[in-house]
Amino acid sequence: MRTKSQRLVLNPKAMGDHHRSLLLRYLRLNGPTSRANLARSLGLAPSVVSRLARELLAEGCLVERECIKTSVGRKPTLLAFNPNYRTVIGAHIQTDKLECALLNLGGYVLARWESIIEREPMPEQVLELLFKAVNALRQENTLGIGVAISGLIDAKTGKIVFSPVLQWEGINIREVLEKGCTLPVYVENDANALAAAELLHGAGRNYKDFLCVMISDGLGCGVVLGGRLYRGTLGGAGELGHTTIDLGDDAPICRCGEQGCLEEFCSKRALNREAQRLGLKDWRVLGEMARMGDPYAQKAFLRFGYYLGVGLKNAVNLLNPEAVIIGGDLTEFADLFLNTVKEVVRKHCFPGGRTAPEIMLWQVGKEGFLIGAGGLVVEEFLSSPIRT
Repeated sequence: MRTKSQRLVLNPKAMGDHHRSLLLRYLRLNGPTSRANLARSLGLAPSVVSRLARELLAEGCLVERECIKTSVGRKPTLLAFNPNYRTVIGAHIQTDKLECALLNLGGYVLARWESIIEREPMPEQVLELLFKAVNALRQENTLGIGVAISGLIDAKTGKIVFSPVLQWEGINIREVLEKGCTLPVYVENDANALAAAELLHGAGRNYKDFLCVMISDGLGCGVVLGGRLYRGTLGGAGELGHTTIDLGDDAPICRCGEQGCLEEFCSKRALNREAQRLGLKDWRVLGEMARMGDPYAQKAFLRFGYYLGVGLKNAVNLLNPEAVIIGGDLTEFADLFLNTVKEVVRKHCFPGGRTAPEIMLWQVGKEGFLIGAGGLVVEEFLSSPIRT
């Protein structure tokens, strides 16, 4: 038994910050709520909720709204999270483009900045453009910068361990940006950023466990388990595109250096090869020809859907998610392959298709990468809300 001197002493400030974080997170996720309901839902004393509400209303983190429901007696005043309290910047580094946006804390895009970049650009070129974008977008109330990028990312340090798409290795974006912009910087894999956006604002709101598959130049996958993003030990969770689908000696060699990776069969690059084989310009023309009834183009998309279904079947058997959300550029032609994907997963996942998840298209769209990147900053803010 502990003596009196050995008993745990709680830090009042740390406890207060924890309660502030709980309250803000609840309101952000659940919308306007009465003080009484907050106290019940969070297990806090009404006096604690009242004190926190006074502080957060004075600081501008919260606003009050009148209950619109008519009932007997006085209408309760509701507390609501104020998304316009501060702003954040989200950036998405792609193979040929840099997109940035100024967002409020609710993920609403307030302003945009975009620049075309050369294929497989040097890090210095992209960082110079990022500095320009941040200077153009930032406001006095901007909390920080979130960057979404393809590859294996160490989210704790902000270092790009390896990006096969950009051919970058060992680049610490956070360190360079923070020195130049004097704002906190957070870096995340772009499929994870998209999954986070779907979790808060899109199709993932109805699920605790889901996969968010991004099909573009490569094939990425964000994994959400128990309502939280799962990154793995070193940030490498969700590399669905680099699971092996073909063990043959003649299997295509992936940009990661391995042979027979799934993304060599399910990506824009894979469809570009099919297009060139048929004498067509690219994957988009291939899709248009398939919609016009060209049997060879249609066969290419059916094969694409089959391989994607097999890859997802393996992931479903491993993680047993409630849903799979598919996003990225290739969703433009989802009508040509999505039914095949669903059929393969339903037919082949263990046991006898009974664990087959719902498979659907993304809801946040391309803005999801920017929303998810900016959301990295919002999450940090909610973990330790600013005191003015």
